[in-house]
Amino acid sequence: MNRITAFVAASTTLLGALGASPAVAHPNLVAEAKKAGMPAQNCQYCHVSKVPTKSTYKPEDLNDRGKWMIAEKDKKQAKDVMAEWLKDYPGGKEQK
Repeated sequence: MNRITAFVAASTTLLGALGASPAVAHPNLVAEAKKAGMPAQNCQYCHVSKVPTKSTYKPEDLNDRGKWMIAEKDKKQAKDVMAEWLKDYPGGKEQK
């Protein structure tokens, strides 16, 4: 696990322990996407920024895949986005 991913995961865990509300997306989504066979390498798989933060997040900071994931979350009336939805992302394998 690279240092940035470890830092983001540790920060998320700490914020959760302090009672902060969970973010819509979380660093584990990259790992979950990889397990599902997606070519995700970092947060830029769905975000414009390599290391997005909850405090600076804006919907326009998502790339097309991220915007699609939010649309799926709304369509499914889900609490959080799920990496398993990526298999349904439109386009060929190179777009997954």
